[in-house]
Amino acid sequence: MHFHTIRKSSQKLHTEAPVCALADAMFRLPAKLDELLISHVHMLPRGAEDEIPLIKQDLEEIMAILQEHDHPGRAEDRAMTSKCLTKEVRELSYDMEDSVDQYVHAVDTKRRIVPRRKKYKITCRRGKTTARLPEKLKWRIWMANKIREFSVRSQEALQRYSLFNHPGAHGISTSATSTRHDVSFGSWYPTPCGELVGIDGHLNTLEAWLGKDGEQQLKVVSVVGSGGVGKTTLSKELYRRIRGQFECQAFVRTSRKPDIRRLLISLLSQVRPHQTPHTWKLHSLIADIRTHLHDKRYLIVIDDVWATQTWDIINRALPAGNLCSRILITTEVEDVALKCCGYDSRHVLMVKPLGYDDSSKLFFSTAFGLQYECPPELCDAAHNIVRKCAGSPLAMVTVASLLVSQIGKPEKWDYVNEILGHGLSTYPSSEGMKQVLNLSYKNLPHYLKACVMYLSIYEEGYIIQKDDLVKQWIAEGLILATEEKDKEEISRRYFDDLISSRMILPVYTNDNDDVLSCTLHHMVLDFIKHKSLEENFVIAIDHSQTTAPLADKVRRLSLHFGNAEATPPTNMRLSQVRTLAFFGVIECFPSVIEFRLLQVLILHLFGDDESVSFDLTGISELFRLRYLHVTCNATLEVPQTQMRGLQYLETLKIDARVSAVPSDIVHLPSLLHLSLPVGTNLPNGIDHMTSLCTLEYFDINVNSMENVHSLGELTNLQDLRLTCSTVPSSYLKSKIDSMGSILANLSNLRSVTLKSSGILESEPYSMIISCDGLSSVSSPPALLQRFEWLPRICTFSSIPKWISHLNKLCILKIGLRELVSNDVAALRGLPALTVLSLYVRAKPAEKIVFTRAGFLVLKCFKFRCSVPWLEFEVDAMPNLLKLKLSFDAHGVDQHRTIPVGMVHLTGLKEISAKIWGAGANERRAAKSALIDAIKMHSGCPTSSIQCLDGMFSGKDDNNSGIQEEEHLTLQKQYNIKEEDLMEQHKVRQKGTCEDAHRRFSAFSDWKAVADKQPNSRVHHPCRVGKTTGLSTSRKWTAWLKTETQKYKSMD
Repeated sequence: MHFHTIRKSSQKLHTEAPVCALADAMFRLPAKLDELLISHVHMLPRGAEDEIPLIKQDLEEIMAILQEHDHPGRAEDRAMTSKCLTKEVRELSYDMEDSVDQYVHAVDTKRRIVPRRKKYKITCRRGKTTARLPEKLKWRIWMANKIREFSVRSQEALQRYSLFNHPGAHGISTSATSTRHDVSFGSWYPTPCGELVGIDGHLNTLEAWLGKDGEQQLKVVSVVGSGGVGKTTLSKELYRRIRGQFECQAFVRTSRKPDIRRLLISLLSQVRPHQTPHTWKLHSLIADIRTHLHDKRYLIVIDDVWATQTWDIINRALPAGNLCSRILITTEVEDVALKCCGYDSRHVLMVKPLGYDDSSKLFFSTAFGLQYECPPELCDAAHNIVRKCAGSPLAMVTVASLLVSQIGKPEKWDYVNEILGHGLSTYPSSEGMKQVLNLSYKNLPHYLKACVMYLSIYEEGYIIQKDDLVKQWIAEGLILATEEKDKEEISRRYFDDLISSRMILPVYTNDNDDVLSCTLHHMVLDFIKHKSLEENFVIAIDHSQTTAPLADKVRRLSLHFGNAEATPPTNMRLSQVRTLAFFGVIECFPSVIEFRLLQVLILHLFGDDESVSFDLTGISELFRLRYLHVTCNATLEVPQTQMRGLQYLETLKIDARVSAVPSDIVHLPSLLHLSLPVGTNLPNGIDHMTSLCTLEYFDINVNSMENVHSLGELTNLQDLRLTCSTVPSSYLKSKIDSMGSILANLSNLRSVTLKSSGILESEPYSMIISCDGLSSVSSPPALLQRFEWLPRICTFSSIPKWISHLNKLCILKIGLRELVSNDVAALRGLPALTVLSLYVRAKPAEKIVFTRAGFLVLKCFKFRCSVPWLEFEVDAMPNLLKLKLSFDAHGVDQHRTIPVGMVHLTGLKEISAKIWGAGANERRAAKSALIDAIKMHSGCPTSSIQCLDGMFSGKDDNNSGIQEEEHLTLQKQYNIKEEDLMEQHKVRQKGTCEDAHRRFSAFSDWKAVADKQPNSRVHHPCRVGKTTGLSTSRKWTAWLKTETQKYKSMD
């Protein structure tokens, strides 16, 4: 069939500049339309080959318009017009992309799928017979109608824009344009060891309160202050400083709608890192935590507590005892602060906004660096900006980050000063912060705006892994690049740019200063959720919303259904959803068949009964799926022979028990990243997966020898993460030895790691595997940047010679039988080495000397040996920031115990040590000597020294700080929601009783109170909500008021 379309000829515009990110699908369409014409022209309606180029021409013209107007300095009327055009064209792009993909899929597979449209019939002239159209013709008619529709819509969009931007039309003038002001961000410089402004006094106060001040009983201290005032920064720095004084430590985060179960799992994984919970039931988690901590001195930091109910539950898990244990909570609510510390105001620290001097110091050090000097031409604008930030650290670092790269451009500073206003002075809380965030958002590069809004799919307080996020951005099409490896690199750079902008906050940073995970401040999350809703970019809905302000077509949907009674809003259209993120109970998850056009699927599921399973059989129907991530505490039932339908799947990440890995997974042609649970046995034939760039976790002990050898065929691998989940078998050593020939084939490899599971961590340290068979690699991967080879168990006789040829190696973690001067010389020759971790079995026969030669970029040095007989000469390791030691103080003289020459490590900022030994006196003497040596250092590095009972074990300190805590949590981040509501009622009931006992003081002991408690059934808050007509989110409040009144009546 022909197209009869009259359109004005317009000049064809070519642009290689990236289109506005909010029209993210548009830049993919020209190539997709070209491919349609080339590959399927014989199947297209007649005339389509003429009409499609005209549609493509319209798209290019629109892209040029959006690119021209994508800056914050344009006039308000033009900004609104451009915004309307962006939304209109984005929806058009989505519809076009959906239609093209549906049509191509139907043609290629010849499936009998009829679009939802009026059914056509052919009637013979005599009117006696009626026949349905052939399937192929139906699709051609459908596509003809779509092309005609898209042609009209693209022309109408251009005409409307032209009408409203014509000089004089309707009183709108285009002459009132402003000068363009592009503001970019500088590089993010990690500051864990940097200068913190304005918190020294608070740190000293909290250290005194939480230290051993003679008070043996459990002490709870509260820090309270408005949002963005620096409470989290203060608590993280305090935790870093004093965590070494405690046997067990944990740092957990809550939110306004906390996931109590996930919080308790995080807490348990930190205080008991090498043993996973036996059950996810709430009371069992509480009992496990109490049992583990009852005879230990512990430090727990609970960040961002919003409700006393949250504290009631957490408090039940933390035993009191008399071992000088300490708890620190941060909150914005004064009542919560008082409740947590037992209404003792002496233990409440009020954090107020910074004074002008500290504000200036923070702003200038962020904008100009620690050795800052503000240029005279910027002074007036800079001081005005500081005053307008009203002492809010979050506001100051956000605005200063805008101006990092604008030092020589006074007009940019004047622009920011003018646009900022006095919102923070007038509204010092979240309302004032919106002005700052709006300024930061508007000045983000256009390609980052969509990446920022995409983060609104995550729940508040959720820890987002960088590896996951960058792959999601790529699957969404938000990254502009021609090659896949370029997409990965660009996506990671986007992540770092957002860290620099302070839009996202780093959570876990490794020893190489790479940010591996992030989170969002709740005010930032509120802001980007509002933006996403406004743009119909991401729609996020929680269980309390029965209706939602949804657009006509929802494109990206995030459901937070922690309540088992939750159901999706009734006014929701699911057929056009291209991204679905679901956080909640399995029973609430809608059928996956309803989302046929999905490209990204993120599932964080839990079941009240861990024996249940989750069936993914319908997953093969999602023919456009590019990214699939499933986290679940139930068993995952995956179709065994239906994975081949996922022809475009690039990332498959499963963090759940899997009944069996589908046999046809090895035939997915586009699969780039595969992540399976520890202990997974892959099917044979993995040598067919030649597209793979990432493989984790490949269990070297469970998989067959055939599969191990097949790794050498995966020549595109860049990241290989091996694991050993069970007690080593008789074949393990031969498998490890075979890795030498495998590594020689993987020329693109950037990172290879071998790590153990919790089972091996609990095995005796005497279990050692010789890895000398891996000492010879004929052609080592020249691009290798990380080599970590289970150093606690796997041992080399010496540094393998092939490692000394790796000029790009940045991270090396290796176990040695002994360390000699030749090994040091080999390590010294690695020009890019930034992190070095050595596990040495034997005592050194001679002093290990580090001279000024080599190790020029080393930032972190970990040395674990029974005797740390080390010496650092003048100018040795000039950029070393962290020194971590683990040694045995038993039977060793002090001169060999304490490294010599630490004062020569001029850049050192942090020293940590674990001192083993059977005798307490020996441990104390070694600790005292080490402290004396640290005090001699001119840089005053912070120290964390632990004395541990027993002989030296060489174990990694996986429970030593907030960074390790987050890493452990991220390994299995089961986003498990609250269990049965009645279970929480019982826990909260106990907490409320104790609170009533303190506040109303009518009874001398808890038993008396319990005896007087009525025997009637506890009122179910859901029932209360139903009878009073309250929404789900208010049921807890109603129930708590009822219970509180009951306890008051007992007085």
